[in-house]
Amino acid sequence: MRPTLNGTGFMFEVLDEFADDFIHYAGTIPDPVLEVGCAYGVATLPALAGGARVVACDMEQGHLDILTDSAPAEQRDRLECVQGQLPGVDFEAERFGAILCSRVLHFLDGSAVDASVRNMYRWLKPGGRLYLVADTPYGIWRKFIPVFEARRERGHRWPGVMIALENYLPNVPPDRPIKGPPFMNLLDADLLTRTCVEAGFRIERASFIDRSDFVGLGSMDGRENAGVLAIKPR
Repeated sequence: MRPTLNGTGFMFEVLDEFADDFIHYAGTIPDPVLEVGCAYGVATLPALAGGARVVACDMEQGHLDILTDSAPAEQRDRLECVQGQLPGVDFEAERFGAILCSRVLHFLDGSAVDASVRNMYRWLKPGGRLYLVADTPYGIWRKFIPVFEARRERGHRWPGVMIALENYLPNVPPDRPIKGPPFMNLLDADLLTRTCVEAGFRIERASFIDRSDFVGLGSMDGRENAGVLAIKPR
């Protein structure tokens, strides 16, 4: 877990199966691909090494500077770095063959999640692939599970909106504020699927992601993250 420079979270240096699939696929197509919320380039750098043309986007210019310095000189002509933040950042329609947006959407409110996925649909070429990964309440936020599940039962559209994060972290006193985002919007595979389908995507795969490699963060049960692979119809 490598802390981000802006204090919003961490970049996990062990890749999950959705990021692995994005990296492999990116090297097999002629179209450029996009990583949104690239941080230090945990997926961008291996995609470049596999021959992909990558646009790396992050809200923190310092991350992009480190990424550029980390890329081998002979690969930098296939790397474009763009400072920007969802849902405000924008790209040309039908520019990309694939997009990876990993562990970003849970920092957005519901309307911004919907707007961001609609934008990514527009940015993808027909047949393009969208890979989404987000935090669920079943990882380090396990204290929030009863709230999340009760809201789902009552039909809340965004049951994972969580404020006062210190109330839900293990081993953190509730009266000690933590440095981090003002809220999180925890998601699961069903919520990611719904957002993608509403934007026009066809779902190829949706599942929980086992991140039992989160060493030192307490008991895990294999549902720590959720991921979706969605296809823009041709």
